Amino acid sequence: MPIYSAERLEYGITCGHIQIVTEAGKTLPAYWAHPNTGRLFPAIALIHDWWGITPIIRRIANFFAQSGYYVIVPDLFDGQVASTPQQAIELLQALGDDGYPRINAALSVLESHHNTNRDVAAVGIGMGGSLAYEAAIVREDMEAAVAFYGFPQRYLGRFSEANAPILGLYGEDDPYILPPVIARLRNELAANSGGLAHEIATFAGAGHGFFHEEASDAEREVGRQALKKTFAFLEQHLRGPQKSPARQVY
Repeated sequence: MPIYSAERLEYGITCGHIQIVTEAGKTLPAYWAHPNTGRLFPAIALIHDWWGITPIIRRIANFFAQSGYYVIVPDLFDGQVASTPQQAIELLQALGDDGYPRINAALSVLESHHNTNRDVAAVGIGMGGSLAYEAAIVREDMEAAVAFYGFPQRYLGRFSEANAPILGLYGEDDPYILPPVIARLRNELAANSGGLAHEIATFAGAGHGFFHEEASDAEREVGRQALKKTFAFLEQHLRGPQKSPARQVY
């Protein structure tokens, strides 16, 4: 995965592994990353894909933190990481219906954490993008949701009920999320009675997946553009951080 350029401040960060205590008293492992200053920052629950918390996910979390966000990545697979699709399917099956409750716990922690300004977004990748959609529909206290090639099929018929503005990011050649599904997603979001500023962006020549170790130059450029849209969307809906036009991070 490349290092993306962005015109914004770069913060020194603290990162590592923590345990989240849920309302039921259970502990949930997570990765966290946040600026190491004393200021309050907007927060992101970063939701990993079906591979688990891979080095790429940690780098993305660190990148958001360096850009001025307090980030928690709840570990849906309790430390396990898949290296093949079959292993990923097995981890997903073992997770069952416990995925969203874990995301909900992470979002609740961020809403009340003393180092956040209480503005919170769910940002998900692949499987995590699907759960970000669910959070936008179910929770009433989020400021935004971003789904990188999340699967909307499970939630079609419910997007008009979304309580937070949604940004969906897809490749035009995605073999799993076809144009008719994207069209229906757009239509349902447009019908939202709350007048929320939803956005669906598609990228020509891109398939399923912008972030992986063997990304081509073209895929890396799509990733840059997707992250650029993500930061613009988050800055529109969450308070802070401020852009710094005088500096570029490479």
